[in-house]
Amino acid sequence: MTTSAILEGKTIVVTGGSSGIGRAIAIRAVEHSAKAVVIGDLDERSKDGLQTTTQVIVSMGGRARFQPCDVRCTEELTSLVTMADEFGGIDVMVCNAGIALATDGPDLSEEDFDKLVSVNLRGALKSAQQAAAAMKRLERPGSIIIISSMGGLRGSAYNMGYTMTKGGVNLMTASLADAHGPSRIRVNAICPGLINTTLIQSSPGVAAAADGLRQRMPLRRFGDPSEVGDAVAWLGSDLASFVTGAIIPVDGGQTAVL
Repeated sequence: MTTSAILEGKTIVVTGGSSGIGRAIAIRAVEHSAKAVVIGDLDERSKDGLQTTTQVIVSMGGRARFQPCDVRCTEELTSLVTMADEFGGIDVMVCNAGIALATDGPDLSEEDFDKLVSVNLRGALKSAQQAAAAMKRLERPGSIIIISSMGGLRGSAYNMGYTMTKGGVNLMTASLADAHGPSRIRVNAICPGLINTTLIQSSPGVAAAADGLRQRMPLRRFGDPSEVGDAVAWLGSDLASFVTGAIIPVDGGQTAVL
């Protein structure tokens, strides 16, 4: 199904693209006519037990490749970005890979904090760095989109380390936009709110807490992963050619009223 042609001719690279929001971003890119999608993740298998993202995209008539990638590893990120050369080179990088920990909070251990920083903050930076270097070699405009979180806009005692890393991602986005703007590379961040993923569906405790927050949201509903994908597609397209350094909530208005 083609939704629009806003990504026509563009090759997209998505980290953490096997499951959840990353999977939806990759699939939605094809629905917005992306030339090809390169997916990086620790494992190609979906955590939901569904078809792999590449299988879904190919069944839609799109082109996709999977590359094992740990965003903490520069060499693996280089290989991921280089794979886009098969389709003419990278146009859009989506730095989506990230983790949250059940043990997060005010008593967060040093080990867990280092783990959050290594993936959510350092991994996003390394991903953006590899993409920017490739885009500069191609000498054409590019778009880097970092998936942050509404947790990067508001603090929380229950996921303190996570919110700290996502807050850092937001400031990193602004700094990278300033650094790469002269090379015609735009850098923006999206902050998803409560998105209807397996985490909410499968965990009664999380679902109950999330439902309480939903009642306070202006739109009174959870978001669909495809709606994050649509925001990514717009930022990756030429329709957003004058947008850089933006931190955009996609949260049903939640952070506007909390």
